[in-house]
Formats: sequence, C-alpha cells, structure tokens
Amino acid sequence: MDAIEFLEEWPVERRGLLHAAASDACYSAYDGRKSVESANKAFTTWARRVAVIEDLPAAPRWMTGPKISKIDHLLDSQG
Repeated sequence: MDAIEFLEEWPVERRGLLHAAASDACYSAYDGRKSVESANKAFTTWARRVAVIEDLPAAPRWMTGPKISKIDHLLDSQG
C-alpha cells in the first residue's frame, strides 16, 4: 500500500509508461492477481529510473568490520 500511495502522489506531469506499469503491478499485487515480488521489481525499476532510489556500492570491510582498538591488540598479544 505504501508503494501505491507513493506512486499516486507522484506528479502527473512526471509520470510515464514505467510509472503506469509500476502502478498496475502494485495494484495487482494488492488485489492478489500478481505476486508481491513482481510488484516490488516493477516499483524498484521505476524508482531507479526516476532516481528515487539508487544502487550504492557496499561499504568497505574496514568501515563495517569489528572495531579493534590498540588495547584490544595489546591484550590479544599478551594472553
């Protein structure tokens, strides 16, 4: 329902064929005529095309890995 509301609020002058396809897919999934997965795919395809969402590269391991401080390193080497 959130996707449907978002699509309905999208400015009319910026709608196109992909918007119509995404709307149709979302309504069809809501009614049970299509799978949620197909609606999600249609919505995300449209959203990427109009730059509502974008693919960001994964964060490097050094940004998300375990935090090791100097004290942790010293404790590991002593024990």
